[in-house]
Amino acid sequence: MRRSHYNGPVETATTAGAHRYSPSVDNLRNLLLIRGIALLGQTGVLGYATLYHRGEGDLAGAAASIALLAAVTVASLWRTTRQWPVEDREFLAQLIIDVLGWSALMYFTGGANNPFISYYIVPVVVAAAVLPWRHTWLVAGASLLAYSLLLYVYRPFPLFAPHGGMDHGDGANLHIVGMWFNFLFSVGLITYFVVRMATILRRREAEAVARREDGLRNDQILAVASLAAGTAHELGTPLSTMTVLVDEMLEGEGLDEGARADCRLLQEQLAQCRATLSELSRTAQLSSATERVREPAGEFARRTLERWSVRRPGTAYRLDCPPDSPVIDTDTTLAQALENLLNNAADTGSEEVVLALDWDARALHLRILDRGPGVDPAVAERIGRPVIRADRSGLGIGLMLTQATVERYGGSIELRAREGGGTRATLTLPLTGGDADG
Repeated sequence: MRRSHYNGPVETATTAGAHRYSPSVDNLRNLLLIRGIALLGQTGVLGYATLYHRGEGDLAGAAASIALLAAVTVASLWRTTRQWPVEDREFLAQLIIDVLGWSALMYFTGGANNPFISYYIVPVVVAAAVLPWRHTWLVAGASLLAYSLLLYVYRPFPLFAPHGGMDHGDGANLHIVGMWFNFLFSVGLITYFVVRMATILRRREAEAVARREDGLRNDQILAVASLAAGTAHELGTPLSTMTVLVDEMLEGEGLDEGARADCRLLQEQLAQCRATLSELSRTAQLSSATERVREPAGEFARRTLERWSVRRPGTAYRLDCPPDSPVIDTDTTLAQALENLLNNAADTGSEEVVLALDWDARALHLRILDRGPGVDPAVAERIGRPVIRADRSGLGIGLMLTQATVERYGGSIELRAREGGGTRATLTLPLTGGDADG
């Protein structure tokens, strides 16, 4: 039983993490460092209040808040030494801890009168730079709510009372209200614009990764093309020799009918090999622009399928194509891309390979259906990306070359498992308005 050509583990230079930004351990350590510096600042303030303002205010609540935040910070630092990945939710939880812990500290040290109240802006900036926008708005809302409550709910702290100019229970004066509006304005601007800038940076990073991946794939394609050109040149002589020998055997008198039929089949296969090598050499010399021709998609599919069937005489096939198919641009490389997908389907051991065409106003879909073991989801996800390593079941080079060809036409390839077993490979090509009308 033959193994599926699809199932070879094709590894690439990028991983899933390159396509989706997420918090890292380094980001978490930086957040904890910021928290530690802020706690040191507040500890200095409490030390100053203890030395120079003895008996003015209860420092027990503030000291307890600092100690609790410090303990959480130390525990979090220990967590960064573990191998657990840092997810969005964990990073969000750390920022909420910052907001809650700072709120408790501000409550015991004068509320909105405390000049350190502006620290609420730090969790908002960090969230905007690292987390998705929904989490950023959650942190921003929590910070704004905490600041608003501390305008009215707090314990007076004599050290900061002159800056507030208000007693506990009095309405906030103009200065405090102005600070609150400034915070509101700053949070709004930071949350909106920093999130946008961070999104742009992440998108550019993803584009840079895609460009590097495309460069690696193009290098591999160039290497394969060079190898193919050299191979075509080297195979010319032995093919000519075998052709001459087969011709001489057919001209002899000693062959029985069975052997003569085998020689005729071998003669046809050798002629097909020589034609393929000649076409390969011609393709390497001509640009794709000069080779493209316009023809009905159904005719292109039929001609490609018939040519492929000559190379795979033991595989049953069927073409399902409605009449009046749209007209498309084709060349030899597109035909080869379709043949690669047909070869993949035949290599699964499927009793029959079906090539089905359908289209809409925007695109033409060529679907290759088989009843083999099915496609490996990992291969389907990484189709067309550079091949770093593969096993004996398939190098993945054919899929990579096919994807590169289809992308030149602005199309795409999709591999999906079929209900009841097997694989559906869909080659999609865009259509213009005139193409769609046939």
